[in-house]
Order: sequence, then C-alpha cells, then structure tokens
Amino acid sequence: MSIRFVMPPLLSPLLVALVLLVALMQMSCESKQKDAPKPPAPEATSSAEPGILELPEGNRTLMRLQTDRVALRPLRTVLKAQAGKILPNENRLAHLSARVPGRIVAVSANLGDRVKKGDRLLLLDSPAYGEAQLEYRKARITLSMAEKALERAQALLDRGAIGAGEQQRRDADHEHARADLHEAEEKLHLLGMTEREIQRLAAKTLPHAEVAQVSLRAPFTGDVIERNATIGEVVDSNTMLFTVADLSTVWVRADFPEQQAGRLKTGLILEVRVSAYQDTLFHGAITYVGAVIDSTTRTVMARADVANPDGQLRPEMFAEVSVVTDEQAVLSVPRTAVQQVGSRTVVFVVRGPRRFESREVTLGSASREYIHVITGLTAGDEVVTEGSYALKSELLREQMPTGGPL
Repeated sequence: MSIRFVMPPLLSPLLVALVLLVALMQMSCESKQKDAPKPPAPEATSSAEPGILELPEGNRTLMRLQTDRVALRPLRTVLKAQAGKILPNENRLAHLSARVPGRIVAVSANLGDRVKKGDRLLLLDSPAYGEAQLEYRKARITLSMAEKALERAQALLDRGAIGAGEQQRRDADHEHARADLHEAEEKLHLLGMTEREIQRLAAKTLPHAEVAQVSLRAPFTGDVIERNATIGEVVDSNTMLFTVADLSTVWVRADFPEQQAGRLKTGLILEVRVSAYQDTLFHGAITYVGAVIDSTTRTVMARADVANPDGQLRPEMFAEVSVVTDEQAVLSVPRTAVQQVGSRTVVFVVRGPRRFESREVTLGSASREYIHVITGLTAGDEVVTEGSYALKSELLREQMPTGGPL
C-alpha cells in the first residue's frame, strides 16, 4: 500500500512529519489485525460426572445427531453357524456287501453310475449259495413225493386196504416235507433271492453255474458313490462292496455356538450357501437339534433336509449356514447406536440438550436393523443413532492428555 501526499507550499515541515506518522501507525494496526489468529471452534468440555460428554453450543456435531428410544421390539434374529457341511441323507444311503462268501465273476456298476431299484451291481459265484438252492430243490422234490404218498394212502384207506394209523403216518411225513420246504425258501430269501428267482428253481434242470451264482442288487434308485469290487476277488459278508446314495435330498449339518442352543428348534428354516454356487441360496427345515454339546468345540449340532434335484449339493462340501429364528419381543436398540470404545461396547444416552452419557452395555443376538440389549439400558432411554460415531470421536479427543488428533 502506498500513500502519496501533495504538500501545499505554506504547510510547515512539522505538520508534514505528523501526518506521515499517523499514516504509518494506521498501516501497522491493519497488518496486526489480519495476522491475529482466529478464536478456536468450541470443543466438548469435561463434566463433573464421570462418563458424561457435554458439547458446547454451536458444535457442528449437534446438528447431525438423530436419536431413538430403547423399546421392546419383535426381533427375528439371524444365527450364524461356525461350520457347515453337506452330507448324504443317511435314510437313503446303503452300504452293500454280499450275504454269502464267494468270488466276484462280473461287475455291472461303476463309480458315479445312476442305478435303479433292483439293478444288478455284481455277480458272485458262491458254493454256499449253490448249496442253499440245492437244498430248496431237494425239499421241493421231497414234498412232491410226500403229497403223492399221502394221496395213495388216502385211496387205500378208503378201500380198507390199510389202517388209519398208516394214513396218519403219511400225513405227518407230508407236513414235515412242507415245513422243510418253507425253511429252505426262507433261507433263500435271507440270502437275497427274489420270489421270481426262487420260482425259477422249480425247473427240472438248471445249469450248474447258474445255481451257484448270486446277484447283488441296488436297494433303491440312486448314485454309486463308492465301489470296492474287482473281478476275481474273494469276498465275504464283512466286505463292503458298494455304497449307493439317493442324493435327490441331502443333509446339511451346522454347528452353532452353545450360547445359541436355546434359539434352535425343529422347523426353523436354514439358509445354505456353498462356494461353488455363491449366487444360489438353498433352504431346508431343521429336522434335528443335538441333545449334547460338543466338548471340544463347544457347539451344538443342527441338521436339516435340503432338496437337491439338480445334484448341485455334493457330500463333503463345506457350507455357510444361517438360520432365521422366530420373532421374540426383546429390549433392543438400532445397530447404528452401538459403538466400540476400546474393550467397551457403549451407547450414548441423551441426558440433556447437549449432554450425553457413554453407557456400557451387554448385547445379545442381532437382526439386520436392531440388537438385543441384555444389560445397561432400560425401556424408554433415548439413545443417539446417527452421529454416535462422532460422539465417540469427541469422547476420545477429550480423553487424550494433549487434546491432539486421534
């Protein structure tokens, strides 16, 4: 800034010096006013009461705050399982072995094959099986001879050629033969023969190889998920040869923390996701909740039947499992009201127009919008929702010794 003076010819040198001095003093005052620091914005001040945060008038945080009331609300919480797994439906799972010892002569099913009920899985050559069939054929012949003998005895008794005692003896032989045939037939059923296969034994002659051969058949329609059969292998009833599973429905096993055991019950719907199909949500109803707690993981097991018509869910897949519980009226606050201050979980309770109490709370299960409050609040308390994070920042700033930044 420059000042130009035009001095009249009659102005004395003393007056000129005085005017210049005043001008310089004005310029100095203006410069100091511009360089003077602005007063700081009002900050939160400590209160005599512990845990109370008091904001000064004009604090911009006050303009952003929104509040809500603590109240009983019908809460439908979502419980997350610690682990989940896809399992075959054990009610539609069969581990198959031969009922008699023998040697495998043919295998008809491979791993992954889709088989129908009654399809032959393998053919077994079994001397013990052949002996059982021969006993049945022998019992049929014995019964046929006993029937003919009984008919002749009846005819002779009618003509008076024999006594009643002889006829009764022939009748007893016939009954014994019938009992022996029934026993032999039941033995064949126990060995896995169908009624049609047993009737085939009534033929007068049978190839020797067919008499000794027994088939292992699928008990229901499903998939072969395990095979342990090789042609020429000698097996017995303790050898597991095939596992057949009907995977149109599968079991989902989920392990929940023991604290959630009281919220689990049959009929609740499980939501299941697997990494192979992240965009697909599978559903199933809980059919069983474990009666004991796992002593190692401290979890309780829940199991659900899940429809699997397209075969997307495969046994041994890991799954993310959650369950939506029934509605229950509990004391709750909006999720936005809850803040974590160090190791403490707190909400800010309104104590006045500019006063807020940071109150520690204990929380329970949560829905998408609200959280169950177990301790720390009562119904009707007014808490800060939107802006609670700003209050947390003010509280931490107040607690810092230097008042510096967080």
